[in-house]
Amino acid sequence: MVTKVLMCALAVAGALVLTAGSTTAQVVYGQPFSGDLTATFNSWTVTEGEEETTTSQFAIPLGVFVPMRDNFDVSFFAANASSKFENATQEFTLGGMSDVRVQGNHSFANDQLLVSLGLNLPTGKRALDLTEEYFVLQALSANYLDFPMRRYGEGFGVNLLFAGATVLGDGLRGGAGIMYQYAGAYEPYDGFTDYNPGDVVSVNAGIDIDGAPLNWTVDIIYSVFTADQIDDTKTFRQSPQLDSRLSARYIDERQMFAAHVGYLVRGNNTQYAADGDELDPFKYYGNEFLLAGAYARQIGGVWSVSPAADLRLIGGNDLDMGSSTVFGIGATIGRELGASLTLSGGMRYYAGSADGGDIDLSGYQITFGLTATR
Repeated sequence: MVTKVLMCALAVAGALVLTAGSTTAQVVYGQPFSGDLTATFNSWTVTEGEEETTTSQFAIPLGVFVPMRDNFDVSFFAANASSKFENATQEFTLGGMSDVRVQGNHSFANDQLLVSLGLNLPTGKRALDLTEEYFVLQALSANYLDFPMRRYGEGFGVNLLFAGATVLGDGLRGGAGIMYQYAGAYEPYDGFTDYNPGDVVSVNAGIDIDGAPLNWTVDIIYSVFTADQIDDTKTFRQSPQLDSRLSARYIDERQMFAAHVGYLVRGNNTQYAADGDELDPFKYYGNEFLLAGAYARQIGGVWSVSPAADLRLIGGNDLDMGSSTVFGIGATIGRELGASLTLSGGMRYYAGSADGGDIDLSGYQITFGLTATR
Protein backbone atom coordinates (compact mmCIF):
# COMPACT_ATOMS: atom_id res chain seq x y z
CA MET A 1 0.00 0.00 0.00
CA VAL A 2 2.91 2.37 0.56
CA THR A 3 3.71 2.52 -3.15
CA LYS A 4 0.04 2.99 -3.95
CA VAL A 5 -0.10 6.21 -1.96
CA LEU A 6 2.74 7.67 -4.01
CA MET A 7 1.17 6.62 -7.30
CA CYS A 8 -2.04 8.37 -6.32
CA ALA A 9 -0.08 11.50 -5.50
CA LEU A 10 1.45 11.34 -8.98
CA ALA A 11 -1.98 10.90 -10.53
CA VAL A 12 -3.30 13.95 -8.71
CA ALA A 13 -0.20 15.96 -9.63
CA GLY A 14 -0.73 15.19 -13.31
CA ALA A 15 -4.43 15.96 -13.14
CA LEU A 16 -3.87 19.31 -11.45
CA VAL A 17 -1.70 20.42 -14.33
CA LEU A 18 -4.44 19.60 -16.80
CA THR A 19 -7.61 20.91 -15.27
CA ALA A 20 -8.91 22.85 -12.34
CA GLY A 21 -11.36 21.06 -10.14
CA SER A 22 -10.00 17.61 -10.88
CA THR A 23 -11.34 14.72 -8.91
CA THR A 24 -9.06 13.18 -6.31
CA ALA A 25 -7.49 9.83 -7.13
CA GLN A 26 -7.10 7.40 -4.25
CA VAL A 27 -7.02 3.61 -4.23
CA VAL A 28 -5.93 2.97 -0.66
CA TYR A 29 -7.46 -0.17 0.81
CA GLY A 30 -10.27 0.50 3.26
CA GLN A 31 -10.99 4.11 2.31
CA PRO A 32 -14.77 4.56 2.71
CA PHE A 33 -17.37 6.13 0.46
CA SER A 34 -17.33 9.91 0.88
CA GLY A 35 -19.06 12.99 -0.42
CA ASP A 36 -17.93 16.59 -0.07
CA LEU A 37 -20.11 19.66 -0.64
CA THR A 38 -18.43 23.05 -0.16
CA ALA A 39 -20.00 26.46 -0.68
CA THR A 40 -17.33 29.04 -1.53
CA PHE A 41 -17.63 32.81 -1.97
CA ASN A 42 -14.67 34.69 -3.44
CA SER A 43 -14.46 38.43 -4.00
CA TRP A 44 -11.55 40.39 -5.49
CA THR A 45 -11.14 44.15 -5.85
CA VAL A 46 -8.72 45.34 -8.53
CA THR A 47 -7.62 48.99 -8.47
CA GLU A 48 -5.67 50.50 -11.35
CA GLY A 49 -5.24 54.25 -11.08
CA GLU A 50 -8.69 55.76 -10.54
CA GLU A 51 -10.53 52.70 -11.85
CA GLU A 52 -11.80 50.05 -9.45
CA THR A 53 -13.43 46.77 -10.46
CA THR A 54 -14.80 43.88 -8.40
CA THR A 55 -15.05 40.27 -9.51
CA SER A 56 -16.94 37.84 -7.27
CA GLN A 57 -18.07 34.23 -7.45
CA PHE A 58 -20.32 31.98 -5.41
CA ALA A 59 -19.51 28.35 -6.24
CA ILE A 60 -20.81 25.03 -4.94
CA PRO A 61 -18.56 22.14 -6.00
CA LEU A 62 -19.60 18.56 -5.22
CA GLY A 63 -17.15 15.67 -5.07
CA VAL A 64 -18.07 12.01 -4.54
CA PHE A 65 -15.68 9.10 -3.96
CA VAL A 66 -16.96 5.54 -4.46
CA PRO A 67 -14.76 2.52 -3.59
CA MET A 68 -15.93 -0.22 -5.95
CA ARG A 69 -13.69 -2.94 -4.50
CA ASP A 70 -10.10 -3.37 -3.36
CA ASN A 71 -7.75 -1.66 -5.86
CA PHE A 72 -10.59 0.00 -7.80
CA ASP A 73 -12.46 3.25 -7.17
CA VAL A 74 -14.46 5.91 -9.04
CA SER A 75 -14.73 9.64 -8.32
CA PHE A 76 -17.23 12.21 -9.57
CA PHE A 77 -16.99 16.00 -9.64
CA ALA A 78 -19.42 18.74 -10.65
CA ALA A 79 -19.97 22.37 -9.69
CA ASN A 80 -22.35 25.28 -10.08
CA ALA A 81 -21.16 28.87 -9.94
CA SER A 82 -22.63 32.35 -10.14
CA SER A 83 -20.08 35.03 -11.06
CA LYS A 84 -20.23 38.82 -11.31
CA PHE A 85 -17.99 41.55 -12.69
CA GLU A 86 -18.63 45.18 -11.66
CA ASN A 87 -17.09 48.56 -12.37
CA ALA A 88 -18.29 52.11 -11.69
CA THR A 89 -20.96 52.05 -14.41
CA GLN A 90 -21.66 48.44 -15.38
CA GLU A 91 -22.45 45.04 -13.92
CA PHE A 92 -22.10 41.75 -15.81
CA THR A 93 -23.12 38.28 -14.61
CA LEU A 94 -22.42 34.68 -15.59
CA GLY A 95 -23.97 31.61 -14.01
CA GLY A 96 -24.30 27.92 -14.74
CA MET A 97 -22.99 24.40 -14.30
CA SER A 98 -19.53 23.03 -14.92
CA ASP A 99 -18.91 19.87 -16.85
CA VAL A 100 -19.24 16.60 -14.95
CA ARG A 101 -15.91 14.80 -14.48
CA VAL A 102 -15.64 11.08 -13.79
CA GLN A 103 -12.35 9.40 -12.85
CA GLY A 104 -11.71 5.68 -12.37
CA ASN A 105 -8.51 4.28 -10.83
CA HIS A 106 -7.29 0.69 -10.71
CA SER A 107 -4.01 -0.63 -9.30
CA PHE A 108 -2.28 -3.85 -10.37
CA ALA A 109 0.82 -5.95 -9.64
CA ASN A 110 0.64 -5.73 -5.86
CA ASP A 111 -0.01 -1.98 -5.99
CA GLN A 112 3.03 -1.20 -8.13
CA LEU A 113 1.08 -0.20 -11.28
CA LEU A 114 -1.80 2.23 -11.62
CA VAL A 115 -4.15 2.87 -14.54
CA SER A 116 -6.51 5.85 -14.37
CA LEU A 117 -9.20 6.80 -16.90
CA GLY A 118 -11.12 10.06 -16.73
CA LEU A 119 -14.00 11.52 -18.73
CA ASN A 120 -15.08 15.14 -19.09
CA LEU A 121 -18.80 15.11 -19.90
CA PRO A 122 -19.96 18.31 -21.68
CA THR A 123 -22.82 19.20 -19.34
CA GLY A 124 -21.67 22.73 -18.48
CA LYS A 125 -22.63 26.14 -19.82
CA ARG A 126 -21.21 26.92 -23.27
CA ALA A 127 -21.87 29.34 -26.15
CA LEU A 128 -21.47 32.37 -23.88
CA ASP A 129 -22.75 35.68 -25.22
CA LEU A 130 -20.16 38.29 -26.20
CA THR A 131 -22.05 41.24 -24.70
CA GLU A 132 -21.95 40.24 -21.01
CA GLU A 133 -20.78 36.73 -20.14
CA TYR A 134 -17.53 37.10 -22.09
CA PHE A 135 -16.33 39.94 -19.84
CA VAL A 136 -17.00 37.95 -16.68
CA LEU A 137 -15.04 34.94 -17.96
CA GLN A 138 -12.12 37.18 -18.92
CA ALA A 139 -12.02 38.60 -15.39
CA LEU A 140 -12.11 35.10 -13.88
CA SER A 141 -9.17 34.02 -16.04
CA ALA A 142 -6.69 36.59 -14.64
CA ASN A 143 -3.84 34.43 -13.33
CA TYR A 144 -3.18 36.64 -10.29
CA LEU A 145 -6.74 36.08 -8.97
CA ASP A 146 -7.94 32.87 -7.30
CA PHE A 147 -11.39 31.41 -8.05
CA PRO A 148 -12.65 27.84 -7.52
CA MET A 149 -14.29 27.74 -10.96
CA ARG A 150 -12.60 29.58 -13.82
CA ARG A 151 -14.17 27.62 -16.68
CA TYR A 152 -17.73 26.51 -17.29
CA GLY A 153 -18.62 24.08 -20.08
CA GLU A 154 -16.13 22.56 -22.52
CA GLY A 155 -16.18 19.70 -25.00
CA PHE A 156 -16.07 15.97 -24.43
CA GLY A 157 -12.69 14.96 -23.02
CA VAL A 158 -10.73 11.86 -22.04
CA ASN A 159 -7.59 11.52 -19.94
CA LEU A 160 -5.59 8.33 -19.52
CA LEU A 161 -2.79 7.82 -16.98
CA PHE A 162 -0.28 4.99 -16.61
CA ALA A 163 1.94 5.09 -13.52
CA GLY A 164 4.27 2.86 -11.57
CA ALA A 165 5.96 3.00 -8.18
CA THR A 166 8.42 0.93 -6.22
CA VAL A 167 10.38 0.84 -2.97
CA LEU A 168 13.90 2.19 -3.53
CA GLY A 169 15.20 1.67 0.00
CA ASP A 170 14.38 2.00 3.66
CA GLY A 171 11.71 4.71 3.83
CA LEU A 172 12.35 5.71 0.20
CA ARG A 173 9.82 5.22 -2.61
CA GLY A 174 9.83 6.42 -6.20
CA GLY A 175 7.31 6.55 -8.99
CA ALA A 176 6.63 7.92 -12.46
CA GLY A 177 3.71 8.23 -14.83
CA ILE A 178 2.52 9.56 -18.15
CA MET A 179 -0.88 11.12 -18.84
CA TYR A 180 -2.58 11.99 -22.10
CA GLN A 181 -5.61 14.27 -22.23
CA TYR A 182 -7.80 14.53 -25.30
CA ALA A 183 -10.02 17.62 -25.51
CA GLY A 184 -12.89 17.69 -28.02
CA ALA A 185 -14.17 20.69 -29.95
CA TYR A 186 -17.02 22.83 -28.64
CA GLU A 187 -18.60 26.30 -28.92
CA PRO A 188 -17.16 28.55 -26.17
CA TYR A 189 -18.86 31.75 -27.43
CA ASP A 190 -21.67 32.54 -29.82
CA GLY A 191 -20.35 32.10 -33.34
CA PHE A 192 -17.22 30.10 -32.41
CA THR A 193 -18.82 26.79 -33.31
CA ASP A 194 -15.74 24.60 -33.82
CA TYR A 195 -13.07 25.55 -31.27
CA ASN A 196 -10.61 22.79 -30.32
CA PRO A 197 -8.44 23.67 -27.29
CA GLY A 198 -5.76 21.10 -28.11
CA ASP A 199 -4.50 18.03 -26.29
CA VAL A 200 -1.95 17.64 -23.48
CA VAL A 201 0.75 15.09 -22.69
CA SER A 202 2.15 15.19 -19.16
CA VAL A 203 5.06 13.19 -17.73
CA ASN A 204 5.56 13.15 -13.96
CA ALA A 205 8.02 11.61 -11.52
CA GLY A 206 8.29 11.74 -7.76
CA ILE A 207 10.13 10.55 -4.66
CA ASP A 208 8.60 10.04 -1.23
CA ILE A 209 10.87 9.99 1.83
CA ASP A 210 9.27 8.52 4.95
CA GLY A 211 11.20 9.65 8.03
CA ALA A 212 8.19 9.53 10.36
CA PRO A 213 7.02 11.73 11.90
CA LEU A 214 8.54 13.92 9.14
CA ASN A 215 7.80 13.03 5.50
CA TRP A 216 9.12 14.63 2.30
CA THR A 217 7.79 14.50 -1.26
CA VAL A 218 9.43 15.75 -4.44
CA ASP A 219 7.45 15.95 -7.72
CA ILE A 220 8.46 17.05 -11.20
CA ILE A 221 5.85 17.37 -13.97
CA TYR A 222 6.59 18.23 -17.59
CA SER A 223 3.70 19.02 -19.95
CA VAL A 224 3.47 19.72 -23.67
CA PHE A 225 0.44 21.03 -25.56
CA THR A 226 -0.84 20.70 -29.09
CA ALA A 227 -2.15 23.76 -30.94
CA ASP A 228 -5.59 25.28 -30.43
CA GLN A 229 -7.69 25.25 -33.60
CA ILE A 230 -10.77 27.04 -34.94
CA ASP A 231 -12.45 25.31 -37.90
CA ASP A 232 -9.39 23.01 -38.19
CA THR A 233 -7.04 26.01 -38.50
CA LYS A 234 -4.24 26.43 -35.96
CA THR A 235 -4.47 29.64 -33.91
CA PHE A 236 -2.33 29.32 -30.76
CA ARG A 237 -0.10 26.80 -28.99
CA GLN A 238 0.68 27.01 -25.30
CA SER A 239 4.33 26.59 -24.40
CA PRO A 240 5.70 23.50 -22.64
CA GLN A 241 5.88 23.88 -18.88
CA LEU A 242 7.92 22.32 -16.08
CA ASP A 243 6.36 22.19 -12.61
CA SER A 244 8.65 21.23 -9.70
CA ARG A 245 7.38 20.81 -6.12
CA LEU A 246 8.83 20.07 -2.71
CA SER A 247 6.51 19.26 0.20
CA ALA A 248 7.11 18.36 3.84
CA ARG A 249 4.68 17.10 6.50
CA TYR A 250 5.17 16.55 10.21
CA ILE A 251 2.38 14.46 11.75
CA ASP A 252 1.80 13.21 15.28
CA GLU A 253 -1.33 12.05 17.09
CA ARG A 254 -3.00 15.47 17.42
CA GLN A 255 -1.39 17.88 14.99
CA MET A 256 0.19 18.33 11.60
CA PHE A 257 2.60 20.86 10.09
CA ALA A 258 2.82 21.12 6.31
CA ALA A 259 5.01 23.22 4.00
CA HIS A 260 5.09 23.40 0.22
CA VAL A 261 7.39 25.10 -2.30
CA GLY A 262 6.63 25.05 -6.01
CA TYR A 263 8.09 26.63 -9.13
CA LEU A 264 6.39 26.55 -12.53
CA VAL A 265 8.52 27.39 -15.57
CA ARG A 266 6.87 28.31 -18.86
CA GLY A 267 8.45 28.90 -22.25
CA ASN A 268 7.41 30.86 -25.33
CA ASN A 269 3.98 30.49 -26.87
CA THR A 270 3.28 30.26 -30.59
CA GLN A 271 0.64 32.17 -32.52
CA TYR A 272 -0.34 31.33 -36.10
CA ALA A 273 -1.23 33.55 -39.03
CA ALA A 274 -4.40 32.96 -41.08
CA ASP A 275 -2.37 30.90 -43.59
CA GLY A 276 -1.05 28.64 -40.82
CA ASP A 277 2.49 30.10 -40.67
CA GLU A 278 4.05 30.55 -37.24
CA LEU A 279 4.47 34.13 -36.01
CA ASP A 280 7.27 35.29 -33.71
CA PRO A 281 7.18 33.37 -30.39
CA PHE A 282 6.34 35.26 -27.22
CA LYS A 283 5.82 34.59 -23.53
CA TYR A 284 2.14 35.01 -22.67
CA TYR A 285 2.21 33.41 -19.19
CA GLY A 286 4.93 34.22 -16.66
CA ASN A 287 6.72 31.77 -14.41
CA GLU A 288 5.17 31.18 -10.98
CA PHE A 289 6.64 30.61 -7.51
CA LEU A 290 4.49 29.32 -4.65
CA LEU A 291 5.34 29.11 -0.96
CA ALA A 292 2.63 27.72 1.35
CA GLY A 293 2.37 26.54 4.93
CA ALA A 294 -0.41 25.10 7.09
CA TYR A 295 -0.96 23.81 10.61
CA ALA A 296 -3.80 21.56 11.78
CA ARG A 297 -4.65 20.55 15.32
CA GLN A 298 -7.41 18.53 16.96
CA ILE A 299 -9.11 20.07 19.99
CA GLY A 300 -11.30 18.12 22.37
CA GLY A 301 -11.54 15.13 20.04
CA VAL A 302 -14.25 16.62 17.79
CA TRP A 303 -12.94 20.08 16.85
CA SER A 304 -10.08 20.96 14.53
CA VAL A 305 -8.45 24.26 13.62
CA SER A 306 -6.24 24.79 10.55
CA PRO A 307 -4.52 28.15 9.96
CA ALA A 308 -2.71 28.52 6.63
CA ALA A 309 -0.81 31.08 4.57
CA ASP A 310 0.63 31.24 1.06
CA LEU A 311 2.65 33.54 -1.18
CA ARG A 312 2.46 33.55 -5.00
CA LEU A 313 4.98 35.36 -7.19
CA ILE A 314 4.08 35.50 -10.90
CA GLY A 315 6.48 36.74 -13.55
CA GLY A 316 5.45 39.19 -16.24
CA ASN A 317 4.75 38.32 -19.87
CA ASP A 318 6.00 39.76 -23.14
CA LEU A 319 2.75 41.55 -24.00
CA ASP A 320 0.77 43.52 -21.46
CA MET A 321 1.38 42.41 -17.87
CA GLY A 322 4.25 42.88 -15.42
CA SER A 323 4.99 40.75 -12.39
CA SER A 324 2.44 40.03 -9.65
CA THR A 325 2.63 39.27 -5.92
CA VAL A 326 -0.29 37.83 -3.94
CA PHE A 327 -0.29 36.90 -0.23
CA GLY A 328 -3.10 34.93 1.43
CA ILE A 329 -3.75 34.09 5.07
CA GLY A 330 -6.70 32.44 6.82
CA ALA A 331 -8.00 29.52 8.82
CA THR A 332 -10.56 26.72 8.73
CA ILE A 333 -12.47 25.32 11.72
CA GLY A 334 -14.02 21.85 11.63
CA ARG A 335 -16.50 20.02 13.83
CA GLU A 336 -17.21 16.28 13.72
CA LEU A 337 -20.94 15.55 13.92
CA GLY A 338 -20.81 11.89 14.80
CA ALA A 339 -18.62 9.24 13.20
CA SER A 340 -19.49 9.99 9.56
CA LEU A 341 -20.23 13.72 9.23
CA THR A 342 -17.91 16.73 9.44
CA LEU A 343 -18.89 20.39 9.25
CA SER A 344 -16.32 23.07 8.42
CA GLY A 345 -16.08 26.79 7.84
CA GLY A 346 -13.25 29.11 6.96
CA MET A 347 -12.15 32.57 5.91
CA ARG A 348 -9.15 33.77 3.97
CA TYR A 349 -7.84 37.26 3.16
CA TYR A 350 -5.70 38.24 0.17
CA ALA A 351 -3.55 41.26 -0.61
CA GLY A 352 -1.03 42.04 -3.29
CA SER A 353 -0.27 43.79 -6.55
CA ALA A 354 -0.06 43.08 -10.27
CA ASP A 355 1.58 44.52 -13.37
CA GLY A 356 4.76 45.43 -11.54
CA GLY A 357 2.88 47.27 -8.77
CA ASP A 358 0.61 49.39 -11.00
CA ILE A 359 -2.46 47.35 -9.97
CA ASP A 360 -3.51 46.93 -6.33
CA LEU A 361 -5.24 43.69 -5.32
CA SER A 362 -7.36 42.79 -2.30
CA GLY A 363 -9.80 39.98 -1.72
CA TYR A 364 -11.36 37.46 0.60
CA GLN A 365 -12.81 33.97 0.59
CA ILE A 366 -15.51 32.42 2.77
CA THR A 367 -16.11 28.67 2.78
CA PHE A 368 -18.73 26.43 4.36
CA GLY A 369 -18.41 22.69 3.83
CA LEU A 370 -20.01 19.38 4.71
CA THR A 371 -18.21 16.02 4.35
CA ALA A 372 -19.94 12.66 4.78
CA THR A 373 -18.32 9.22 4.90
CA ARG A 374 -19.78 5.73 5.17
